Amino acid sequence: MRLHQLSAPVLRALNSVTEDERAVAFLSDAETSRRLLLLRMILGAGTGHPDGDARLAESWHLLETAEKTDPAAFRAVLLDPQVGVWAAALLRRLSRTDSGSRAGEPPLRVELGFLDQLAAAVLIVAGADFETSVPVRDGRVYLPGLGRATVGRGWNVAQVRRRDGVTRIEAGGTEVRLPAKADTDAPGWEGLRTLRAEHAGVTLAITLDDLGPYSPVAALPVADRLSATGFAAWQRWFTSAWRILVDDHPAGARALATGLRSVVPLPRGQRLRPRTASSSEAFGCVVLSEPDEDEAVLPAQLGASVVHEFRHSLLNGLIFLAPLFEECGELFHAPWRDDPRPLGGLVHGAYAFSGVAHFWRTRGTEGLAGFEFALWRGAVSAALKTLHDHPALTPLGHALVRALREQTSAWHGEPVGTRELRLARLAARHHRAAWRAHHMTPPREHVAELMDAWSAGRRSDAATRREPVLGPDPQACRLDVVALLARLSLVAPGEFDALRRHGNPGSRIPGAAPAEVALVAGDPRSAVELYTRELTGLTARPTAWAGLGLALTDCGERAAGELLTHRPELALAVSRSLPAPPDPVALAAWLAG
Repeated sequence: MRLHQLSAPVLRALNSVTEDERAVAFLSDAETSRRLLLLRMILGAGTGHPDGDARLAESWHLLETAEKTDPAAFRAVLLDPQVGVWAAALLRRLSRTDSGSRAGEPPLRVELGFLDQLAAAVLIVAGADFETSVPVRDGRVYLPGLGRATVGRGWNVAQVRRRDGVTRIEAGGTEVRLPAKADTDAPGWEGLRTLRAEHAGVTLAITLDDLGPYSPVAALPVADRLSATGFAAWQRWFTSAWRILVDDHPAGARALATGLRSVVPLPRGQRLRPRTASSSEAFGCVVLSEPDEDEAVLPAQLGASVVHEFRHSLLNGLIFLAPLFEECGELFHAPWRDDPRPLGGLVHGAYAFSGVAHFWRTRGTEGLAGFEFALWRGAVSAALKTLHDHPALTPLGHALVRALREQTSAWHGEPVGTRELRLARLAARHHRAAWRAHHMTPPREHVAELMDAWSAGRRSDAATRREPVLGPDPQACRLDVVALLARLSLVAPGEFDALRRHGNPGSRIPGAAPAEVALVAGDPRSAVELYTRELTGLTARPTAWAGLGLALTDCGERAAGELLTHRPELALAVSRSLPAPPDPVALAAWLAG
């Protein structure tokens, strides 16, 4: 462990829309020290703890022996993302007044015993002889970085022994012998497999983690073991994505090769809506759903997802060293999320999506690449404008925002295909308006005044600006539907046309209604008719007001359209206050004066 100080070159490299291998190596070194501190804190909190493991001192001694035996192997295992998630969760548990097992938690002795598993993994890699006891978690013993042995059922204890080059794990009369190459399978043993890709002299080697007991993101399940066919598919996908990354982003690819350690696979998500995630505790780990199989889409889609989550990981590493913001209690619109986000979430998103926009910028001006570049350059610009000079940013946070603004400002003058630009602007305006419809609520007294004026046939005073209140709506979901439909129209026009003919597009694309399909297809008059039909019914979505505003604007009814695009929550609130749903077009025109 040593002192880590951010140098000016490293900070410049991190305050960038690209990635730098030297900066990544610096963050990896700092993360090593942070993990060592976490281990020492666990020892301090666990020693003498009422529910602590009596073997803790012995476990620590074995860990010290492992580090002295092979420092390089110790560092590699220590930096395993599973170790980071385990250490952070255990330390939080030890700090509780009720550190005993809550519902769904393993016994505390099992969590403390992970120290023995960590030490055993290092000593196996080092080729050293040893013997130790490790906890069995629901019949299994996991060795970080190596794999998992199945030794029965329940939560008992197993012996791990290594003699004469052979490692055995035994519990309750069941013995598992590790194969010579731990990343292969053997009776009772499942090895962690490595995804390898090489192109133009740059090599990527990362773990496909489908065995680890700790989910990097609490809201997501632990990954299931993939079949050989499933693993081969991920290998094929990464091979194709790696070519793009190395050819178009050689510096970024070298940074990825330096700092990316594992990918946790998820089942395929919805069409053109991949799921991705990362965790501040799992440096170098990305959680990815299976990409779409479209040959024209898959490599770039996967490459963009990897860059996106890796940049989150880098920013987390930077924040551990130097805070970029203080949480201020405010919530903001983030063009990439359904829910209002805190300041930190907006900073994270701006940083991650600046890299995503840079990725697509090299892919061309038309088709999916042109659309994605236009969409995300606009989203990043909007987020950075919100963040500019925000008082809750620290000096380093202000420096980061300034640097990103300087590097991205010229992007808006770069050409993009006409169709792609229209779709990107449509998707961005729809997202923001739909977000407002869900999360903004106008003052109750103003709504009452407008309702009375509408009912009495008087003029609207909606032009008198009265600020709405932000209140997160948990029902807000799939606000990116216009962006998703735009992607589909670009990469699979035949599929999009079939969707337009389909009576219920939402059965194929969750969140999509016929009106949105018409809007993306460039048929605003049909969209107005469809939105009107929906909004005069009994189950209208809040987002329909946003879509109607865009369709009216495209039909030339700018005043009504702009009112609904910028203040859809006002029309929604007035409509809901009336005894029966009014004509939405007439209401929008009346509110617009």
